[in-house]
Amino acid sequence: MKKHILIGILMCSWAGILHAQEINLTRFENIVKSLKLDKTRIKGEFCTEKKMPNAEDSYIAVLPILQGKEEEDFFVVRNYIVITDENGAIKNQYVDPVGITSDAIMLRSIAIDTGLYTISNGIRAFGVKVSVQNGSQPNPYSSETISLYYPAGKTLKKVLNEFELSNYSAEWDTRCTGEAEDNHSFIMMDKTKTNNFTDLKIKTISNAKNSKEVNGDCKENETSKTSYRILKFKNGKYH
Repeated sequence: MKKHILIGILMCSWAGILHAQEINLTRFENIVKSLKLDKTRIKGEFCTEKKMPNAEDSYIAVLPILQGKEEEDFFVVRNYIVITDENGAIKNQYVDPVGITSDAIMLRSIAIDTGLYTISNGIRAFGVKVSVQNGSQPNPYSSETISLYYPAGKTLKKVLNEFELSNYSAEWDTRCTGEAEDNHSFIMMDKTKTNNFTDLKIKTISNAKNSKEVNGDCKENETSKTSYRILKFKNGKYH
């Protein structure tokens, strides 16, 4: 019988009732033990795990660890990212140096992306996506970023840092009048290379909308444009 449970159930005795993604109990416990982590510092509702599709007996797990003091509407985490075998023995481990801050713009989710990011011969990267959002009705805002990593020795190499895949922002009177921008970017593997790493072709679709009240009716106007750019691998990272 597989020991898949909600990590929130696992941690409810020491961190309250959490709403977490599914993670394997045995692997989670072994990761925590190997890294000597304090469970009370793990933001369990954002823990996540995914099987690596291109490697046998390999699982990616992300454990966000609190940095400093957590307040009512504020905390900072750093992601501990590991690759383990089925039992949770760590093959690769990495502590992301970039902290994630949740305050007025709140952390909503952390997800692992195992898309086909073949960035060089024999190297397939995976992504960690971070989604944030505010709670404002007249000025809504949301964003999703991705960072790319690949296994190297017993650690990971980070080759793309917090690239913004999508963002939405608006300013309106909550009835009709206002304007909004909505942008979505897609990462594609280009045919060209720089320093033996595949260039990343970025396709961005940008939508803009404005609306106003005319004779009691709400009139909307929308425009859309598509643009492209290339990220090249230089000095160990994509820029």
